[in-house]
Amino acid sequence: MKKVLSLVLALACVLSLSVVAFADEAATNVFYNSDGEVSKDAGNPDIGDGYIKADPVIPKSTLYVALGGKMNQSLSNLGEIEKVTVEQLADKDLFKFSIDKDDGAKLIKSISVKSDYRLGDLTRTAYLVIEFNDVLDTDEHKASGDIEFKARKTKVANQQPGSDKAMTGVGADSVWEKDEVFTISYNFWVSNDKVTNDGNPDIGDRVYFDPDKNDTNTIIWGDDRAALKFESDDDARKFYARLSTSNMSDIYAEYGDPVDADLWFYDFVGHPTVPATSKATLTLGIPWDDDDDYTPDPENCFIYEVDADGYLTDVTSKFTYSEDDEEIPGWSIRTRQLGTYIVSDTELDVAVDEPETSEPADVETPTNNGKDIPNTGSSDMVNVALVAAVVSLAAAGAVAFRKVK
Repeated sequence: MKKVLSLVLALACVLSLSVVAFADEAATNVFYNSDGEVSKDAGNPDIGDGYIKADPVIPKSTLYVALGGKMNQSLSNLGEIEKVTVEQLADKDLFKFSIDKDDGAKLIKSISVKSDYRLGDLTRTAYLVIEFNDVLDTDEHKASGDIEFKARKTKVANQQPGSDKAMTGVGADSVWEKDEVFTISYNFWVSNDKVTNDGNPDIGDRVYFDPDKNDTNTIIWGDDRAALKFESDDDARKFYARLSTSNMSDIYAEYGDPVDADLWFYDFVGHPTVPATSKATLTLGIPWDDDDDYTPDPENCFIYEVDADGYLTDVTSKFTYSEDDEEIPGWSIRTRQLGTYIVSDTELDVAVDEPETSEPADVETPTNNGKDIPNTGSSDMVNVALVAAVVSLAAAGAVAFRKVK
């Protein structure tokens, strides 16, 4: 038994070492996602010596660009820098890293260096990590600028950086001068994906809808999670059309949990206006599967709309349930604007408590209980003093007036 166990452990070690040994080196001419896969959020990637480009880039995405295939890889002729390893270039003590944003500065959330990092199944190396902000419109936006690595100290061949002490091993033959710079120029066109008539974007996709003019337009999100149908004229405008079904924890805590309700969310991000000749038909699809352990009766569900302040309004009466009257089974409403909706299997308490108003405190007025306050003469003295002060001020004013005159 011990021999068998030893053999199993030995094989496990060999297999694990094999995985490490055969890990792929990161390519320097592609954009990766956080799983180490080639990103689908960057179209037409173009990465070369000193520049990176992509068109289009999906908003809110994060792109990884490898500075080299592995940490000990030697890089030559990077701008002014003669020779440097990936590890040395990513070392903040050796090179100052900075960003100079030009066009579309607000489009990019951050650009950073992640050193000695294993992305997915790739070998460890250093990456530029580029994070984009969200965009809720139908336009293309240009983001451009420069990424700079500037040497903090001089490195002579076979000597340690900033020192005359001997250096051997990886990176010993690297050479650069203090203040030498390696610049990477970036140029991105950031935009949401376009969806046209009869389109079927996935839930959460960052898309905009470009309707056909003078036609009936239809869009269905996900696996029949929601549908929109409307008639357009020759002036039909594009509109942002992202549907999010993520749970809203604050709504659940305040409204759902107290009554043990199951909630399903339909958030049309940005609450776009539909360019319809008349009101469009929005259908909220059935959010559960027939084979789920629990399936409410859709005709007994409640529907609520969430306002900008997070308050809920019962709009159940505005919706009509149907299995085959519209594009998909579900609850339908005629509307010009898409909002944020919640389907609940239980009625929620959405009454807004009126703030309590406190009555002003009664103020007692002092009384003399019918007794006259005796005249001590002090009030007469105060009156005499006030008259004297007024006379004095009047005289001073007259003198001042004469001086000015």
